Amino acid sequence: MTKGAQAGATAEPLLQMAADFYKWRTVLFAVELGLFTALLHTAMTPAGVCDRFGIGRRGAADFLDSLVSVGLLERADGAYRTAPLAARFLDGEKAAYLGRFLQQADARWSRVGEGLLTGEPQNGARPGAGMFVRQHRSRQEWRAYYGGMDALNGPSGRALVDAFDWGTVKRVTDVGGARGNVLAELVRAYPHLEATVFDLPAVEPVFTEHMAELGLTGRVAFRPGDFFRDPLPESEVVVFGHVLHDWDVEQRRQLAGRAFDAVAPGGYALAYDTMIDEERRAKTNSLLVSLNMMLCTPGGSEYTPSEGARWFEDAGFTEVTHRPLAGDDTLLVAHRAR
Repeated sequence: MTKGAQAGATAEPLLQMAADFYKWRTVLFAVELGLFTALLHTAMTPAGVCDRFGIGRRGAADFLDSLVSVGLLERADGAYRTAPLAARFLDGEKAAYLGRFLQQADARWSRVGEGLLTGEPQNGARPGAGMFVRQHRSRQEWRAYYGGMDALNGPSGRALVDAFDWGTVKRVTDVGGARGNVLAELVRAYPHLEATVFDLPAVEPVFTEHMAELGLTGRVAFRPGDFFRDPLPESEVVVFGHVLHDWDVEQRRQLAGRAFDAVAPGGYALAYDTMIDEERRAKTNSLLVSLNMMLCTPGGSEYTPSEGARWFEDAGFTEVTHRPLAGDDTLLVAHRAR
């Protein structure tokens, strides 16, 4: 950087980062209070919020108005009520509740220094597909985890409907497909599809529950199994949505090989993740998500499209292309020759 450029630089980008941190902590405290659930049912004044939650009056108005300014509360006639965004994702009584997911992320990132020094996950995760079972032992814990995953996968699941030609596909398997949210989007748009979620046996109860809530019981099948040990269901298309980034490179190669074995000649493997740009300098969110994978998995990380393409080419797929999907996600499309 030249002296002139240095002289023209301001601290504004750094100050904005600090402001984003203030915003994050303010929202998280509201989540910890259960504020959004409470204000969904009853509008309250600042004094009412103070009395209900035991917070001091000095900062109450600034606290509540800052949540108005970020679109999570609404204010009318001096009283506050939960805004639609928070009602959808921060109401603790809804299946799509993200609060616990955000709290877990905050706990991990409070130990980012230790994670970088040791290279170890900061949530107690241990190797193998069983790491998810060990972390989420009860149905309530699975619900909370997949509420967060569904919120993350939702935009990409909807985009996947138009990102690929499903008209000629008969059978599709979503590997690690959880509660079936992505396949729900596909079968609504393409009723002819025979769709299957392949995931751990412990996931099946929350899958069944979620399909009933969506009115799709019987439209999406569930096949229990461990994708490192059990063969994947035979399909024309196999989907890995936010799955490969959970595992180390050798495990990703394994999964690409299992996909090749599962898809019929002429079929496809689709994989989407928050992939990093090839120069590793433009997609900040992807790089930070990669750090997050370090904090919550023994070997996971994000990767570039060219790295992902190599795993599928080495497995036998003859053509691998990539394209933007939704948000920061990139879609890899790997074709198996006839």
